[in-house]
Amino acid sequence: MKEDIIAHTILFKNIEGKKELILSMTILLLGGTVGYMVIEGVPMLDSLYMVVITMTTIGYGEIFKMSDVGRVFTMGLIFVGVLTGSYAMSTIIEGLTSEEFREERRTLKKHRNLRRISNHCIICGCGRLGSSLANEMRARHAPIIVIDSNPNTVSKHESLGFPIVLGNAADERILAQAGIERADSLVTVTDSDAENVFIILSARALNPKLKIISRCNSEASIPKLKAAGAHSVISPYVIAGRRIAQLLLNPRVTQFLDGMLDIGHQRVRLEEFEIGENSPLTKQSLRQAQLAIVILGVLPQTDTTLFLPNANTVLKAGDAVIVMGVEQELRRFAELVNG
Repeated sequence: MKEDIIAHTILFKNIEGKKELILSMTILLLGGTVGYMVIEGVPMLDSLYMVVITMTTIGYGEIFKMSDVGRVFTMGLIFVGVLTGSYAMSTIIEGLTSEEFREERRTLKKHRNLRRISNHCIICGCGRLGSSLANEMRARHAPIIVIDSNPNTVSKHESLGFPIVLGNAADERILAQAGIERADSLVTVTDSDAENVFIILSARALNPKLKIISRCNSEASIPKLKAAGAHSVISPYVIAGRRIAQLLLNPRVTQFLDGMLDIGHQRVRLEEFEIGENSPLTKQSLRQAQLAIVILGVLPQTDTTLFLPNANTVLKAGDAVIVMGVEQELRRFAELVNG
């Protein structure tokens, strides 16, 4: 992968500007090899081998009978080779222990972790709304990758364990880092409607099958966001207004339908599931299934109308089922619908 190549070449970037080191090592190897061949008249491989064990001070001894001139040449080679080799080793160690190298290794690890995430939701913008969404998705164990252009925000959420990418979400390269081709949904919640439009256009071009939900700050932007490719457009201000009105007029109904109610030490949630092909619930009526969970609605695969089921309702593969229950019941029901 491109990120791996970048990360593993950082050592060479650290020794950039020290070409004289590489040049010196090359001259010593070639010069020493040619010197032994001329002085002692030995084959090239024997000469090269003698140069290597001499410069590395391994001390295997002479591999061929050496004249006085050859021994003087060897002493000079040892002196220059040790100095050059020591400098080379210190340079390599400096590169391996540098902050730049450590940072690049951290980046490589981060990219590898991001590439393991699939069928996830990409959250573009990690302000108050994006942060709240990310926390909610993580609480429900849903895979996510967050994108934000603020380094402080990215650093903060990285320390909290969120998979996050620094950059502009409208940039196709940043979307690629967030695994846009593997994602199944994208939510753009930046403060700018214009930026949200650009993000949607970029995301839609990279993954036409992506489900996209967008925030809007102005109702006038809703048609533009939908024209760009958003399936749903949400206005936090409209939703907040409706919720406040409901709390004033129907406080108990609002509390009940909140989808996350505290009952003792358990939490009641509303969830949506799709009946899988291998599910034992397929072709069974609700009476036969004897489910320990409340079925609120069923949306057949061949219809767009959600209806209230009864005991004789037969579940079919592909049907969407809206249920309410505590976490353990939801987990068991998820296992049933997935077979």
